[in-house]
Amino acid sequence: MSGVHVRVRVAAEHYALPVEQVLEVADLGEITPVPGSPPQIAGVRNLRGQVIPLIALASMLGLAGDEPSRIVVAESAELRAGLIVDEVLDVVELPPASEQVESDYLLGAHLVDGELIGALDLGAVLLPIGSQRASA
Repeated sequence: MSGVHVRVRVAAEHYALPVEQVLEVADLGEITPVPGSPPQIAGVRNLRGQVIPLIALASMLGLAGDEPSRIVVAESAELRAGLIVDEVLDVVELPPASEQVESDYLLGAHLVDGELIGALDLGAVLLPIGSQRASA
């Protein structure tokens, strides 16, 4: 998968989301925990009158995150959530994947200016939200 992506930092790692699936970037704000939710779901947040679930991307990827400061609101197959990230870096054109990855959450890895960037599979990342909705 190549094309224009929003590049984010989670812990010391860089990841990318297709720009057409990113709705907005916002401050982290106040998170309300949801009892009984999976560990990767940090809670929910009211964003201009719409309550959205927040996914702790560092937890999902098995990383020790820094101080998260932003959420990237993204949508795939009618599922919408805020992805908690440490920092939004920029918007970049990704070349074709240069590395294969063994992760349920990544489509591949791209080398850009000597930096390896993991392309997130947004459908897989948002799966816990779909599972929660189906069981409700």
